Amino acid sequence: MTDFLLLFIMGLVGGLLAGLIGIGGGVMYILVLPYLLIGMGFPEQEIVQYTIANSIFGTMFAALSGTTALVRKGNFFWKEVLIIGVWGTVSSLLVLHFIVNTSLYNKTQFNYVVIVIMAFIAIRTLIQVKRESGGEHEVKPKSLGLGLVGVAAGSVSALSGLGGGTVIIPILNSGIKMSMQKAKGISLGVIFITAFSLTVFNLFENPKTDFVNQSTGYIVWPLALMISFGVIIGSPLGVIIGRRLSNRTISYIFVLFVLVVIADKVIQLI
Repeated sequence: MTDFLLLFIMGLVGGLLAGLIGIGGGVMYILVLPYLLIGMGFPEQEIVQYTIANSIFGTMFAALSGTTALVRKGNFFWKEVLIIGVWGTVSSLLVLHFIVNTSLYNKTQFNYVVIVIMAFIAIRTLIQVKRESGGEHEVKPKSLGLGLVGVAAGSVSALSGLGGGTVIIPILNSGIKMSMQKAKGISLGVIFITAFSLTVFNLFENPKTDFVNQSTGYIVWPLALMISFGVIIGSPLGVIIGRRLSNRTISYIFVLFVLVVIADKVIQLI
């Protein structure tokens, strides 16, 4: 019962983060899921694959809920979302198939990847906060540029389970001078597209270890559904709160959770 309550809270906070920051909630999921999966008896040699798969499942519902709220408010950017999303889907599926869901990708490599990604994003975000860039100076992005953003986001999503928003938002906000609110909206749309594709792929995967515990492929239903239940409640609230906060405040909240992830993964490596 305690585990289910924790999962619900994790989904709720992840949903709030998704709606508020546009990162899909994966920051919260990859913190807690490894410990819960080990406690449920899942093989430690594939904990990374199960963690990424179920984190992405949670980010899918977080992004869907947040995206729905933005569409209803008329604050959604279809062209950018589709271009980045298509490229992100292709790259994420390739990375998942040839790297992540293989015996080559283990817990140590996963932790190093997450630390490097998070440290880079935290530094970039803090630098950008000082520059105070916003949508009024936005550079009109080309389709190829948006496609490259999708490739980077999809690769990061598959490698870390973070949903890709950790790449999309800083690039759009600092590189293209897009406002944080617009970048967040695009990020949520892209995350849903890529996460949906990755989830379908993971449902049909065959884990290397012969172990079944209320799971299909790499998706563990008790975990995934409880997270999603919390997400459905938390994500729309995050969107509402996010519209009332400044870009600076949202950026600091984003960095705070990034630092929490870094600390957790460093501790696991020590």
